[in-house]
Amino acid sequence: MREVIFQAGDCFCSPLFADGHASLVFSFEKACQLDGRWKRAAAGPSADVIGPMTAVGAASLGERAEMFGVYFRAAQDTQFLTVPTRELTDRVAALRDLWGRAGLELLGRLGEAAGESARIACLESVLERRIGAVSALPSSLDLPAMTSHVIRSQGGATVQGLADAAGVSRQHLTRVFRESVGLTPKLYCRLARFQAALRYAGRGDRVNWAQAALEMGYADQSHMIAEFRQFSSLTPQALARKRWFHPFIERAHTGVPDLLVGETADVSRDTTISQLVSRVPPPMLNT
Repeated sequence: MREVIFQAGDCFCSPLFADGHASLVFSFEKACQLDGRWKRAAAGPSADVIGPMTAVGAASLGERAEMFGVYFRAAQDTQFLTVPTRELTDRVAALRDLWGRAGLELLGRLGEAAGESARIACLESVLERRIGAVSALPSSLDLPAMTSHVIRSQGGATVQGLADAAGVSRQHLTRVFRESVGLTPKLYCRLARFQAALRYAGRGDRVNWAQAALEMGYADQSHMIAEFRQFSSLTPQALARKRWFHPFIERAHTGVPDLLVGETADVSRDTTISQLVSRVPPPMLNT
């Protein structure tokens, strides 16, 4: 957990990024205005499950609610969310629709918690109790290890290479990925490459974009620009010109890819919560 101080001229509104993982996001009663003042949020408290997102639009420029949440590791969120990941792709669902009254009660407890440490402890406790309540989809593939490899390779893994390592056909690998991760393996690799390329965010005019595109495995600079537009609605140059805060940018800058995806494949009630979810908060977490 860390505090981020916004200086004069910093961009107040975090960009939106596509992501291959589901997340659980809570918004509370307070909201920060563009002038830096806090007031009661117009939308009110909410708890939402955001599925894997394959494209995004521009971020809104209005008030920013106080937020808190977690990102789930690939192929692990079914343990907590009760529905197959494929049903959440490119969707936002209210937690109450998945958990019923328990979702509303959790939102209330988090809103009343005294500080972020108390919120983390409360959410971890609730998620730990749900481990094993819903069985993960049966699979002969070690998807957590496979997606971890994709993240570590910064999206450089190929679908054929993944299939060969698993001893299955490309078609079988794609079917399993769609069911348990919510995306095709090719798209998951593309998203991993894009998020690794976020290390160039905030670099200003010091980036040789032709060289950056080559290093990240893009066919050329125009290919890189097209993917950035799809996954962030911004060009690489636009991201480089400003100082942004977003967990994905922070992760790319620190070069710690395993912050999100773990090594464990077996999930039981003895599995620690840190093995299954990331403590990296969703955008605009007020900590």
